[in-house]
Formats: sequence, structure tokens, C-alpha cells
Amino acid sequence: MPRTGLRFTFALPDPDPVQQSHVFRAALEMARFADTRGVDLISLDEHHASGFGWSSNPILTGGMILAGTERIRVGVSAALGPLWDPVRLAEDLAVVDQVSGGRMTVTLGLGYRPVEYAAMGKDYHQRGRLMDQLLDTLLKAWTGEPFEYHGATVAITPRPLTRPHPSIMIGGSAKATARRAVRTRLPLQIPDYLPELKAFYEDLCREEGIRPQVHMVAAHRPGMVVLHEDPDRAWAELGKHLMWEAVEYGAWAAGDMRSVMHIPGVAGIEEVRASGRYRVLTPDQLIAELATHGGNASVTLHPLVGGMPIEEAWKSVHLLTDVVIPALAAQHSTVRAQGVRPPGADEPAVFDRTLENLRGSVGSS
Repeated sequence: MPRTGLRFTFALPDPDPVQQSHVFRAALEMARFADTRGVDLISLDEHHASGFGWSSNPILTGGMILAGTERIRVGVSAALGPLWDPVRLAEDLAVVDQVSGGRMTVTLGLGYRPVEYAAMGKDYHQRGRLMDQLLDTLLKAWTGEPFEYHGATVAITPRPLTRPHPSIMIGGSAKATARRAVRTRLPLQIPDYLPELKAFYEDLCREEGIRPQVHMVAAHRPGMVVLHEDPDRAWAELGKHLMWEAVEYGAWAAGDMRSVMHIPGVAGIEEVRASGRYRVLTPDQLIAELATHGGNASVTLHPLVGGMPIEEAWKSVHLLTDVVIPALAAQHSTVRAQGVRPPGADEPAVFDRTLENLRGSVGSS
């Protein structure tokens, strides 16, 4: 059955603290609601010095979501690894792993904005070295055994519940990222449809004699979705919210960095709409699209995008939970009853397989 998710960035064009509080509280409430209605994932990311209240601590926010839910997962894509203190991050993720029963997956990325490194007192030009140090420290710390760190012998507690360690991936769109994933034996997440990078990574895995574990954006680049009964009216009345985020976020793209949600150079609602990265669909349109792409299909709603009115955001969420998910479940049941293999059924979902490989046996010694 296709996977469904909600994305929250908390960014606002004018981040008044009172409005920001309403947005945070609405997101937490939506996550709790989604947990009871079959939504699979809450997606968070990390940015600093945005001026717009963009999500600055997805580990903390994700932990709050997981503490108030029972089954839904949180995916952080991505946490900016070199900006974190390695031992503190190891402890934070161990605590979240314990509280949530292993329901957080964190993609660690380098980031691409020098201002974020400056804000944290880190050297942007040393980000690769900082990432390698971070990964080395995390993997040592999560064993529970003492290890040497900055001249001291340390051991973190609590130990993670998930063995051998919490669910982490290496994210990025450069060959150096693929090499790092192979070197650390961690899964790779590619933030756009880049089959040549995926092939490069898989070749490296074959050379090393390890099984590839890679999650890549689908070829049709599904982007972020808002559900509405009348998309034309929604673009006319609410399109400014999608445009604001697309313009601001697109301006951050740097060099040859690739991400499915960066649209450099857009300046108007029609350009954003034409890009296909921010989309407004009816429930029927989404159901048909997911059926077309088969068992590996997924959709991520972005209900609070760009200061979207909270009541409109709730309408979008309800269309997902009250219309789309029941229809997908009915289709899935019918297909199973008829013994028909839907498109994509012959290939297990790579992301699901990666998570199972990472999680191992939760709670085992």
C-alpha cells in the first residue's frame, strides 16, 4: 500500500512568536491525529539563520511528536550533522530511540549554507571532516562501551533501544556522500532523482562486497502536496503561501547541490505551479496517481506550508485521512483478495527494507 506522510517546517513569512506558537501546536496536534488515522510518517528538517522560524531542532521536535504518539514514524531529512556536538547528538538520539521505541530515522547531511556554519561557530570548509568525526563518534558511542574522545574516556547512557544503533542514513547528492555511506556501511539517501549517483553508489557497494541500501526520490518527483476539492480556487486563494516558501527555499540552492524541493529562480505563483514541486490535488487525483505508481508510491502533504491558515491546513489533512487513506486501503484489500500483483509488487519498497535492516531487532542485546 502507498505510504503517506506530513511535512512540517514551521517557517512563516513573518514569524511572530504568537503565530509561531500556534503553528507548532497545530503541527503537534496534526501529528497525534495522523497517528490514529493510518499516516505513516512525519517529515522534519533542519535550518538555521533563516529569519523565518524554519525548523532549527528536528530532534527535539521529533521527540515531542513521538512522545505523544504510538505508531507513526518521524523522519528527519536532514539533520545538519557537522553542526551538532557528536556526544550530545549520540545521547539525544539514544533518548529519543528509548522513548519512541525506535520510531525515528535521521538522515545526516552536510548542509549547503555557509551562514549556518558561521552561526554555529563551525568551519564550512571543514564540513566533510566534521561529518566523518561525527559518524565515527556516534557509532562508537552507541555500542555502550567506553571510547576515547578529546583526550577523555567517555561512555554514553542510556544505550539506544534499537540495536545495533538508532536508524540513521547518510544524505546528499555528491559522489563524496556515496563514498561516505559505503565507508561507514550506512544507508544512502539521495534527495532527488539521480540514477547516475545511485549507480555509482551501487558499483562501490559491489566492489566492497556489501549490499546496497539506498533511498532515492522517485522518477516522477512527487514533491509536496496540498489537498483541496478545487485546485484552481486553492491556487488563486492560497497559492501565495506555496509561492513564498518556493521562492525563499529556492534562493538557498547553491552550486551543483541537488534537491527535489529546490526550484531556483521562481518568482510567481504560475511558475511554482508549473514546476510540479508544490502541488494542489483533489483526493481523486491523488488516489489515481498513487494507484498508477504502485506499491512503492508515496505522498507527503505539506499542510502548514508558508503560513497556510491553520483551518485550511486541517482541511487538507482530513482529506488525506478521511478520503484518500480509506480509498487506498480498500484498493489494497481488493487487490489482495483477487490475488493480483499491483505495479511495483515484485520489488519490495527500498526505504522499508532499509529501515528494517537498520532497526535490526529492537531491544535485543
